[in-house]
Amino acid sequence: MAQLRFTLLCVAALCAGGCGSSDEPGDTGTPGTGASTTSQSSSGAGGNGQGGAGGGDATTTVVVNEISAKGGDWIELGNTGPGSVDLGGLGLCDSDESGMCNTTDALRFPEGTQLAPGAYLVILGDQAVEAGPGPHTTCLPDGDLSSCFYATWKVSASRGETVYLISANDQVLTRLEYPIEAAADGQTWGRLPDLTGEGAVTAPTPGEANAAP
Repeated sequence: MAQLRFTLLCVAALCAGGCGSSDEPGDTGTPGTGASTTSQSSSGAGGNGQGGAGGGDATTTVVVNEISAKGGDWIELGNTGPGSVDLGGLGLCDSDESGMCNTTDALRFPEGTQLAPGAYLVILGDQAVEAGPGPHTTCLPDGDLSSCFYATWKVSASRGETVYLISANDQVLTRLEYPIEAAADGQTWGRLPDLTGEGAVTAPTPGEANAAP
């Protein structure tokens, strides 16, 4: 009897370190053995950064790089690289009255829309719904754009807006805020330094690197 009691005590001591399967609730194993790791993007502070809406993985190397709200309505995207980005299914939207992305009127890029590293893509605002998103070859009257896309909405300079690039499931990938009356006629609002900086008054450079006025 004493030997049996000793055996039971030894078994109890061993199980104190965990006798269950690695799939038991509360297991903290490594990824691939019952545990998972996820990184959730946050909305972030300010209006010029990257961020997600609704959680989940949402990252991109594309930024909203330049906005023209006076003397022509257009938005420029730029790819910081190092690889190409497939924009197919992604959306571009302005902000609604609450300041959130107006997903209802978002421009959705057609499948196969690619943006090479270091390249730019221009979207014309205030275009007819019937024209469709494009790509179109009729772009800005001034400039050397071989193609562009059309959005039905435009950015309001008088009330200020935020332009969002969203994923296929409406997570915010990147954004740029256009403050109220941010730029004068003949000027735009863009990132300085180009692609990486915060918003600032810029000279209009659709499809090219941003420059100070």
